[in-house]
Amino acid sequence: MSDSCETAGLFRHSALSWYNGRLDEGLQYAAAAVDTRCEERHEFCTLAPFWRVALLTKARELTVGWRAINAPELHRGGSESLLVTATSQIIRGELLFARGFVDDGLADVQAGLRAAERCEARLLLPIGYVVLALAAFRRADMRTCLHFVDKLTGEALLGYFGQAAGAWVTAQVAEARGETDRAAGLIAGIVNDRLILRQLLVSEPAAASWLVRASCKLGARELAEATVTAAAVAATEHLGFRVIRGAALHAAGLLEENPGKLREAANIYPDQWCGASAREDLAGLLAGRRSDRSNTVRTFELALGAYTAVGAARDASRVANKLRDFGVRRGVVRPVQRSGNQPHGLTNMEFAVAELVSQGHTNNEVGRQLFISRHTVAFHLKKVYQKMSITSRVELAASWKQPHGGASPNIREYDDGGGRW
Repeated sequence: MSDSCETAGLFRHSALSWYNGRLDEGLQYAAAAVDTRCEERHEFCTLAPFWRVALLTKARELTVGWRAINAPELHRGGSESLLVTATSQIIRGELLFARGFVDDGLADVQAGLRAAERCEARLLLPIGYVVLALAAFRRADMRTCLHFVDKLTGEALLGYFGQAAGAWVTAQVAEARGETDRAAGLIAGIVNDRLILRQLLVSEPAAASWLVRASCKLGARELAEATVTAAAVAATEHLGFRVIRGAALHAAGLLEENPGKLREAANIYPDQWCGASAREDLAGLLAGRRSDRSNTVRTFELALGAYTAVGAARDASRVANKLRDFGVRRGVVRPVQRSGNQPHGLTNMEFAVAELVSQGHTNNEVGRQLFISRHTVAFHLKKVYQKMSITSRVELAASWKQPHGGASPNIREYDDGGGRW
């Protein structure tokens, strides 16, 4: 590629701006790259419009991004290279996931990963892995989630460009699995690295509030305070970016226990999952203060509805349990959705319990991950034993490793070269 190619130069400036935590400048350079005509028609320049869509997704300018990725001029010119195909599918899938069209988004990401593997486009792989890991985590499908977290860890060792999102997803999983020391180390690594934190805060709107919540839970208030400060700076640098302002308000509202900020965050978030998270935190704060019961229940119900709409079964189950404390039942939220029948005729909940028990988790640990009581875990485990004709956890662990035991992970279409898993 010619060093004088203006489009390529603008593309590089855009990527570096985002990498340094300036999403606004990244978008400006990306728009300029798209508008600049490249006479040499480099493949690299063909990717500029997709990079712009990726940044629009991070900014949660989802309507603009959707129009851009479906623009007729983006799909003219006959056959595409495998790299362009992989890029377009992964970026489109990430956008669909952010819009709440989870299954469609995952299908595109999976197809894009297959294409990326074939053309050895390693820079694309972590983008897809983050989406698939996060989707599985929110669905309480820990087997699939851990598969992609392991892949993210492998890519991190290779030093891929933009590791912030992968580190954040990995930290979430470690915290959920009770790996306190690992989670604490990852959180400290993210927050204490100014570049990683800035990049994360303008890329993943759910990150700031999670870092505050997890840091406080671990007794590291100084990390929570540092996150709130950094989120406020990002919001100041990105005036007009509703998602970044919403994230800053959410983080501050959590740390300060300020219902006004949590309510404002919930109302301005252009991301459905993040809005649900802010409402859940607001309802939790109201419940702790014994505020108006009907308002608290209504806020929890709004969070539950939004989580359910985007397929976040793990989060929906947690909120449903909180509603039960108020005597409100909204039915059982399935923690894992899988295609096909479960082995041994297990229900989805029985499968999820068996999966975790086979990994050595206690009933209390399983209950924490699935947001059910240890007594409910014991009830489902008894059903598992009956259906599998076994009598102990040891037998379950041994049976689960056999071909007829545990089923393949939920996101099963993607084959990364190691066979179907």
